[in-house]
Amino acid sequence: MKLRILPVLAALAAMPAFAQDPAAPDPAATNAVPAEVAAPAAAAEAPEQTALEEWTHYIRQGGKTMWFIGLLSVLGLGCALERLVCLRRSRIVPDGLSADVVRLWGDGAFDEIGYRCAKSRSALARVVETILEYKGSKDVLEVKAFAEDKAGRELRLEGRKAGMLATVATLAPLLGLFGTVLGLLEAFGTVAAMGEMGDASVLADSIGKALVTTVAGLAVAMPALFVHQIVRNRLSLYSVILEDEIAGLVQRTVGARRQA
Repeated sequence: MKLRILPVLAALAAMPAFAQDPAAPDPAATNAVPAEVAAPAAAAEAPEQTALEEWTHYIRQGGKTMWFIGLLSVLGLGCALERLVCLRRSRIVPDGLSADVVRLWGDGAFDEIGYRCAKSRSALARVVETILEYKGSKDVLEVKAFAEDKAGRELRLEGRKAGMLATVATLAPLLGLFGTVLGLLEAFGTVAAMGEMGDASVLADSIGKALVTTVAGLAVAMPALFVHQIVRNRLSLYSVILEDEIAGLVQRTVGARRQA
């Protein structure tokens, strides 16, 4: 009888050892997800905002002032492209025109000079047309004065075409400042209505409008001012070249006839 009880007791003694086997997997540990794996998964689930959506949000946040600043940006861009493309030396002082005029003037081909000027459509060509009107005069100073007056009018017309750039560069920051004032007024109105400034999210929209309009106004004004200075410097250079061409042209045409 004792021999039969001993195996049963041995089996009962071995059961706690098997229950505490370290190699046995823990169900709770198996189902647990590491924190470093769960964090990226949660971040991946959040939708990422694209650059276009972010800029659209800024434009909407700026309010109606952004529409006026956008209109100024379109006007400034159109004027800048027109001036950079059209304000070239070939439109003011084309190469070779003065030499052709002097050669044809010596040959007496005044009709051919008029045809060349009409085909050129440059500022120098229109000045030559003015000189042709006084081809019978021998007063060099008088003809030169008329030619320089015509050149001055042509250059002023070219300069006026860049006036929109100066307007954009001046008005865009003022509109941005106007939007800033409106945003601050809304912020103070919100504080006055709620009676406290404890919650920063209450003022976020109004302060955002104030900052966005300022940035937009400066972003439009700075390129417009830069292009305006480029146009002014280019026009100043061409005016000097045109004056030299006129002085030499009058001397070699009207002056040469007087000496003859």
